[in-house]
Amino acid sequence: MALLPSFFTVQVAAAPLPAMLVQALKSIEVEAAVGQASALRLHFELSRSFWGDLDTLAFQLFRPLVPLTIRVSAGLGVPQVLINAYVRDARLEASNTPGATRLEVVALDALGTIMAHVQQPFTWPNSPDSVIAAAIFGRYAIVPTVIPTAPLRTVLDTTTNQRDYDATYLFQLARRNNYELYIQPDPVIGRDFGHFHPPFLAVPPQGVLSIDFGTQTNLDSFHVSNDMLAPTGVIALSTDPRTRAPIPAVGLASIEPPMGLEPALTRIIPPPIERPAATDAASPAEMQAQALARTSRTSRAISASGEVDGLKYARPLLVGLPVLVRGPGSQHSGLYYVRSVTHRISRDNWTQSFTGWRNAVGLTGAEIFIDPLAAVA
Repeated sequence: MALLPSFFTVQVAAAPLPAMLVQALKSIEVEAAVGQASALRLHFELSRSFWGDLDTLAFQLFRPLVPLTIRVSAGLGVPQVLINAYVRDARLEASNTPGATRLEVVALDALGTIMAHVQQPFTWPNSPDSVIAAAIFGRYAIVPTVIPTAPLRTVLDTTTNQRDYDATYLFQLARRNNYELYIQPDPVIGRDFGHFHPPFLAVPPQGVLSIDFGTQTNLDSFHVSNDMLAPTGVIALSTDPRTRAPIPAVGLASIEPPMGLEPALTRIIPPPIERPAATDAASPAEMQAQALARTSRTSRAISASGEVDGLKYARPLLVGLPVLVRGPGSQHSGLYYVRSVTHRISRDNWTQSFTGWRNAVGLTGAEIFIDPLAAVA
């Protein structure tokens, strides 16, 4: 249990939530995810005011695109930002029973709101995808966290034209490069950072999750599924636009570092081979990159889900980073890449449900199951 008091704060347009709405607020749900917009849901229980209106609705705070910020503190003493979101929807459930009328306010981060709000065609001549992503993030004052991509498209092959919303186009670029796309606020200063890069698999794990591990247990449940025949190699053919000669594109192994002892693809004998017939590659180099991306993506065959006791873990579990799991046996213990986290916060509880994946099974022997931040919990 955390030594310091736990609390959460809600800000509306950079101002604290009014006291009357704080009393009506029953729970908060934050869904952070890689590869999609993160979501926030505020659940209120409404009552009638003395002039007959519903008390919370009378304030009219939750207007379209009003910014909301959620901070939470458990054990560390420093409030950490979970999400910066913008109001998108409000759902009222009216009832004749006193106290049973409920309001749910739904907000999404920039990828689901302001970046998908205005559709403006744009041309990106001779621009690598990473340069395009950084420029789009910059339009919205989002700090780009971008790893450069190869300049696979030049005006000699094609001219890159954007016709979709900025968010939609970013998702297209991310899939083409096998990159991760998401927005995550800095936990302390709260500034949004736009992520466009491969999965961070070689960085130190953000923490240790333990199940059935005595006093160090902070996982209430953990489930693993291994789709053993999902990984596949890729062999494709492209045509040189100048000589018309066939050029092979080969991806027989994942280019991502294995997260366990046995990579998922190498466990299949004989290894499967996929022969894609139609792609949108603009050059042989891009076709080769797509083949490697396909092999790496299918190798993420081991999926996991679990529920973390937020008060025992004493900090938010972050998406886009690996985490160590111990307790479910040697085959399924080890590194997992966190793909999504759902925070459920109330006045007396905080749980974090997560999903993740890995591209290998077994322990490598290099895992260090020591959490330096567990000392404050």
